[in-house]
Amino acid sequence: MNPLIMLFVWALLMASSFVVSGNMVMYASPIATAFFRFVFALVLMAGILFFKKYLVKTEHHFLLQMKALFKGPTMWHYAMISGSLVGFFIGMFIALQSTTPLHTSVLYTLVPLMGVLIAKFWLDEAMSPVKVFGFVLGSFGAILVLLATQGSGPFVWHKGDYIFLAASVLLAFHVVSVQKWGKSVEAFEGAFLIMLFGSIWLLPIVLWWGDLANVAWGQLGFWLNALYLTIFTTLFTFMLQQILVRRVGANRILAASYTIPVWVAVYLVLTTWNWSLLLNMGFALGLVCLLVALYLIDQQTKIKPLVEG
Repeated sequence: MNPLIMLFVWALLMASSFVVSGNMVMYASPIATAFFRFVFALVLMAGILFFKKYLVKTEHHFLLQMKALFKGPTMWHYAMISGSLVGFFIGMFIALQSTTPLHTSVLYTLVPLMGVLIAKFWLDEAMSPVKVFGFVLGSFGAILVLLATQGSGPFVWHKGDYIFLAASVLLAFHVVSVQKWGKSVEAFEGAFLIMLFGSIWLLPIVLWWGDLANVAWGQLGFWLNALYLTIFTTLFTFMLQQILVRRVGANRILAASYTIPVWVAVYLVLTTWNWSLLLNMGFALGLVCLLVALYLIDQQTKIKPLVEG
């Protein structure tokens, strides 16, 4: 599949995750939701991985290949990669209790700036003035989209916005760390390790603070939202991210996240039929800024493909 199409699909799925995550608050606690999301995805991926490595003829035995995933620094690297992602998800679900999906989607677009700074000091990546301006312009465009789509009146920060901002730092580290340490295993195996360690990180947390007794197991809405989060915004997005980091680099993935507030705004229009959210000067100016930012970042990003395996 063309990397640009993959980036487009990834951004759409990520945008939908903010909306569906907001819906899950009425069925389960944020921590319980995050745990179910990781465990359900882990079960699906374990079955796929078994089929891929065992039922299909391979050079090495299935168990030997599984043991290879946990040798050397790979295990500890993916424990950190997964731990930062778990921290982000917990922060996001908690934030959604006191803020809106649109707010979190726009704050999410600050992740690219955070990621660029982390990559600069950790990976010693080059930062040309044009590239930095592109990321700043992207964040500015995302803010314009927010102000244009939330209606009249000043932008009011909620408690959840601060929580999500802190969680976004963890996500920025996660994306850059995948580029740093993700070369040792294939994309699917990398996503599997993230799910595995994520489930391990979350198990004691969900048992203590997950409020499992109040999970709405018997409601159809719980299972519909949980299955969507598991299959589309966990399994698919993690796989796409692992592949895209190798093909186009972390910078372009981070830049693609600038389009998320646009897709969330489109979702709100389709569900409320309030077309004024899109048909205004603020949204148009923000969209232009985003397009220019994406162009500048793309032109200044030097792709260094990572070799899998």
